[in-house]
Amino acid sequence: MSEAKKGYNTTMNLITTLSQLPLVRVNREEFLKSAFKGSEHLDLILSRGPQEVFTSESLRKKANDIIQSSTNSTSIASFVAGLPSNIAVAIAAGGADLTQYFGFALNLAQQLAYLFGEDDLFTGGHGEVSDQAKGRIVAYLGVMLGAGGAASLLVATSKKAAEIMGKKVAAKALTKTAWYPLLKKIAAWIGVKITKQSVGKAVSKAVPVLGGFFSAGITYFTFKPMGNRLADVFRKNLDGEYDIDMVLKEQAQAGAEANEIINDADSVVEPIEELEESQGDISTEDFAEEHHE
Repeated sequence: MSEAKKGYNTTMNLITTLSQLPLVRVNREEFLKSAFKGSEHLDLILSRGPQEVFTSESLRKKANDIIQSSTNSTSIASFVAGLPSNIAVAIAAGGADLTQYFGFALNLAQQLAYLFGEDDLFTGGHGEVSDQAKGRIVAYLGVMLGAGGAASLLVATSKKAAEIMGKKVAAKALTKTAWYPLLKKIAAWIGVKITKQSVGKAVSKAVPVLGGFFSAGITYFTFKPMGNRLADVFRKNLDGEYDIDMVLKEQAQAGAEANEIINDADSVVEPIEELEESQGDISTEDFAEEHHE
């Protein structure tokens, strides 16, 4: 199995795992009621979204508070998870810490999405994830981690795009959407990144006490930028800085035209952290073959 396929499977398995954790899910209505408690426009906010009442600039400022609060909570949890020093449990603890990290990331992503007017991410029962939700989650995590092409995927899976495309197109199976090849490439990139991060998390568990500070420190200095990246893309999308019509027209084409959007691996798979060594290109030949089939 190619590294790209392994990465894709890793990401999709992570999404499945996170969706089964109740604390990861954010109820849109409850969040908005809490965030805009006392507002005379609460009914409009709940039905149409905060963007109908507040400017994108004011929402971006509010996003800063949400990001900081979530960063603090995540760092504290990461410190506690980083305490185990028994090398025999280091690998398992590292994996649990990483799942927890991305659980917080997805929790934050939902809060930011609802703040900027997106609909509920999880609409099914416990553990159920719709195809559309999977696409949005890959887009959110991709943007947060800095994957090339993730912003375009977010635009294509946003509420605004769904309104333009209509319910019939929005109801398509994930594998039948024109942007699926792009999603697969980003998901593969995320999965490879997750695998590399899990090694570092496991190593930190083998260092008594200092592992906790190391884990918390890394979390604090990486989590906040992730939230800011996502908030910035949401704001730009809200302000119309992305040409949604163009994105949809390009990604709505069938067959070869859809492949052209993501044919150049270098335009999608990019380094996300200057502090880390380059990970190299991810092969996408298998993905292209699958799409043509």
